[in-house]
Amino acid sequence: MSVVLAATLWGFGGVAGTLLGDHAGLHALSIAMWRMLVAGIALLAYLAVRRSLRWRTLTPRMRRRALATGALTALFEALFFSGIAQASVGLSTLIGIGSAPVFVAAYDWWSTRRRPERPALVALALALAGLALLMGGSLDTGRNGMLGGALALAAGASFAAISVINRTEVPGFGPVEHTALAFTAGGLMLVPVAALAGIGAADDAYGWALTLAMGVLITALAYVSYLRGLRSVPPFVATIVTLLEPLVAAILAAMVLGERLGWVGVLGGVALGSAVVLLRPQRDEPSVLH
Repeated sequence: MSVVLAATLWGFGGVAGTLLGDHAGLHALSIAMWRMLVAGIALLAYLAVRRSLRWRTLTPRMRRRALATGALTALFEALFFSGIAQASVGLSTLIGIGSAPVFVAAYDWWSTRRRPERPALVALALALAGLALLMGGSLDTGRNGMLGGALALAAGASFAAISVINRTEVPGFGPVEHTALAFTAGGLMLVPVAALAGIGAADDAYGWALTLAMGVLITALAYVSYLRGLRSVPPFVATIVTLLEPLVAAILAAMVLGERLGWVGVLGGVALGSAVVLLRPQRDEPSVLH
C-alpha cells in the first residue's frame, strides 16, 4: 500500500503544479523551484526530528553525489514543468516518465557495447512508436505540443541520468538523507534561474496550500512512503506499481483540467507503457528521487 500511495501522490504533481501556476501566475521555473525547496526542507526537518542526519559525518563523496543528483533533479523539474506549460499534463507526464527507461537502456547499450536482448529491442521499438504517437496523435497537446513533448523528452533524459549515477551506493549515505540534501541543493540552484524568468510565490492561503501540498505530500511524503514500501514489497513489483503515476496524472488532468487524449494518443500511451514494463529490471536499482 505504501508504494501505491507514493505512485498515486506522484501522479498529482503535474496537476498541482498547473493549478498553482494558473492561480498565482507563477512561471514553470518558479513552480519547479518551490517544489524542490519545500520538499527538501520538509525532509531535512524530518531528519532533524529523528536526529538521523549528522553534518560532520558527510564525506566529500556524499557531498558530490548530493550535488550531482540535485543538479540533475533541478534540470528534470524545470524541463518537466516547462513541458507541461507548453503542452499538457497527461502528454508531458507520459513522455517524461515513460521515456526515462528507454534512455537508460540506450546508455547501457552504448557503454557496454553489448547488443540488448530481444525483449529490450522490442521494448525500444514500442517506446519509439509510442512517443511518436503521443507527440503527433494527441488531441490535447496544449498551445505548443511539439515543443512541450521535446521538453518532456529532455526531462526523461535527465531523470535517466539520475538513475545511472545512482546505481552505485555511497557507503553510509541513506536514501532519505541523500534525497533531502539533493532536493535542497537543487532547489537552491533553481533560485537564480527562476529569478531570471521572474520569480514569484503564492500570495494567499490557497496558493500556499497548493505549494505545501506539492512539496510535502506529493514529493517528500511520497518518496518516504516509497522507501517504506520497499521493505515489504518486492522491488520489481514496486517499480511496476510506480507506473500508476502517468495513469493517475492523465485521469486527474482529464477530471480537473479537461484534458483528453485521442485514440492515437491512447495507443501511444499503451505502447510506451508496454515498453516501460519490458525495460524494468528484475531487481531494483537505487533511485534517489522523483
